[in-house]
Amino acid sequence: MVCCEKVRSYAVTIGAACAAAGTAYSLYSLYKASTCKPVKKRDDKKAFADAFNRLVADVMHDESSHPQDCMKWVREMIEYTVPGGKNTRGLSVLQGVKCLNERILDDDETHYRVCALGWCIEWLQGMFLVADDIMDNSVTRRGKKCWYRNEHVGMIAVNDALMLDALIYRILKMYFKDTDCYTSLLELFHEVTYDTTAGELCDLLTAPIGQVDLSRYTMEKYQYIVKYKTSLYSFYLPVACAMIVSGVKDKAAYETAREVCCHIGEYFQIQDDYLDCYGDPEVIGKVGTDIEDNKCSWLVCKALLLADKKQLEVLKANYGREEKGKVAKVKQLFKEMNLEGIYNKYEEESYATMKSIIDTRVDTKSKPLYMWLLKRIYKARSDSAVSISLNPSKSELEALGASTGHQRVAGSIELW
Repeated sequence: MVCCEKVRSYAVTIGAACAAAGTAYSLYSLYKASTCKPVKKRDDKKAFADAFNRLVADVMHDESSHPQDCMKWVREMIEYTVPGGKNTRGLSVLQGVKCLNERILDDDETHYRVCALGWCIEWLQGMFLVADDIMDNSVTRRGKKCWYRNEHVGMIAVNDALMLDALIYRILKMYFKDTDCYTSLLELFHEVTYDTTAGELCDLLTAPIGQVDLSRYTMEKYQYIVKYKTSLYSFYLPVACAMIVSGVKDKAAYETAREVCCHIGEYFQIQDDYLDCYGDPEVIGKVGTDIEDNKCSWLVCKALLLADKKQLEVLKANYGREEKGKVAKVKQLFKEMNLEGIYNKYEEESYATMKSIIDTRVDTKSKPLYMWLLKRIYKARSDSAVSISLNPSKSELEALGASTGHQRVAGSIELW
């Protein structure tokens, strides 16, 4: 058996030699021969948070040829727009690697690279939020002014969104150019960014600000928006990133991952739509405004499918209006249609479908990751929920993969 320290030294030497020679090496091969000591224990949530400051410093150093006032602006913008969420997308990359090939995380620099990859997804989220807030004319984001609402920013935020997107590829080049997964990561981020912007465009065209046209709201259109605007970058992207750096090559495994993640993402968004109307603001952390904001939500799409002629007139006269009385009429109509009961039935059936796909089509190594994702959101924000850690141990992840029961999961409205 080869000693771990010798394997570490050999892997680092090979990596450096490959980089010098212009050839790629595999992150997932670093500890291929190493089995003689336990994996290093870390607080992944803390390590991920700590990686942000180092990453910003590395990016700023890499961009040092630009004017200092520009770089000062970029740093301020990054620190204002990228952190502040739950970081679940980024942390999901770490959890995925922990499930698929945990041994590579024992190397400190490789662990940092995986954190940097997770932050690329949070960077992408920051870019989408900066752009969304401008398009939606939003006022606050994560408890503070939207970036563009700051007096010194304004429409410079349009360029800042482009900058955030561009920096993702600077980071990928900085940390993955010398590996054989670099091209796959580039293609993945380009593909998912394109799909997400297509979903955003469909949402904007379906529910333009200031125009209420319920004829545009169909369940098919809703499902398209959810898949492309939310599911792919929030769920599939982190899982696919983990698969790529862990060395997964099987094309069918990625197709299954995409299918499972789209199911999870659709459930997540429908749950969010439901809670916007029925959730307790004290629990979910916000007062729902989907009705007055004219959102193409699951509730209104379902109501349009079920409504008779009279109910349809009520929806047309009141949906998308800010008056409290009109909002109340829409909520009363939802109550008459028993949308709460219909949602509860959907929730149980959806969970069973997702669990069946995971049980029958996902390999043993990957199953704990999908169950971790699913149980992070299934019946979330419930008073009787069971907390699922953002920093589970390997044994906890394996227990999730073996679990068959329904568990309620605690969290806030911004789980993702």
